[in-house]
Amino acid sequence: MTERSTETVAIIGAGIGGLYLVAELGIAGFKLRLHDIDDAKLAEIRARGGVDVEGERGGFAAVERATTDLEPAVDRADVIIIVTGGNTQAMVARSLAPLLRDAQVILLIQGNTGGSLIVRQALDDAGCRAEIDVAEMDNYPYSCWRLGQSRIRPIVRKHWLQIATFPGNRIGAVFPRLSSLFPEAVAAPNILCTGFTNANAMLHVADCVANAGRIESGDSYKFYAEGVTPSVARLYEAINAERVAVAAALKAFFDGRGQDGRTRYHPGNDDRGTPGDRVCLH
Repeated sequence: MTERSTETVAIIGAGIGGLYLVAELGIAGFKLRLHDIDDAKLAEIRARGGVDVEGERGGFAAVERATTDLEPAVDRADVIIIVTGGNTQAMVARSLAPLLRDAQVILLIQGNTGGSLIVRQALDDAGCRAEIDVAEMDNYPYSCWRLGQSRIRPIVRKHWLQIATFPGNRIGAVFPRLSSLFPEAVAAPNILCTGFTNANAMLHVADCVANAGRIESGDSYKFYAEGVTPSVARLYEAINAERVAVAAALKAFFDGRGQDGRTRYHPGNDDRGTPGDRVCLH
């Protein structure tokens, strides 16, 4: 595959993750398409022609296509970002398989743990013949408030992210095409690094289990700032020690402080309380 620049990005998934990708990448000047299977998420964006972004770096993020039809969404797109959640990545890959063309890049945001393996297998099983690349990011890059179907207010940008490819030897060709979209990202040698940096099973599950009473009673609470008490932080530390040990045994380098510590966030700039305020895994 020949190297080429990234101009047109197709975003698959119009939830809060996809909407903020539209906001950030649209403000940055990329040509955007947005796809979702639920047209209710697209109708207002299509009518407005894009998304209104509040804040210091705000403005209007234009979307040239917002459609439930996958083919026109990805046609001639340089990069296709799948931001549908891990449970549906294989399904999306199977739908994409006959539509892909040589030199396109699929980026999973995020790859969770092993997402690129699952997507590559799904593409192969579905008979994809295009010479494409599959990459994954180790974390979601932003946080924001969704104020409406086509309006958001940014909260925080994570300032350290990793991108890896599967297979890992494709990173040299792929990373330059993705780094223009995500200047905060660094190239990781393989998906073991991004996979073990994924701390969602630790942070989210432990917090939810420890706060099950609050959740079941319907209480509203700040997930990190109020949910991470000293005992929950100790639980984080214990689970994290296991994660670090397994990664070390596999010789997979990653930042053992955890994906949502001070390596990610600028503490104190999120009134919800970010993980960086209260928890820093060492």
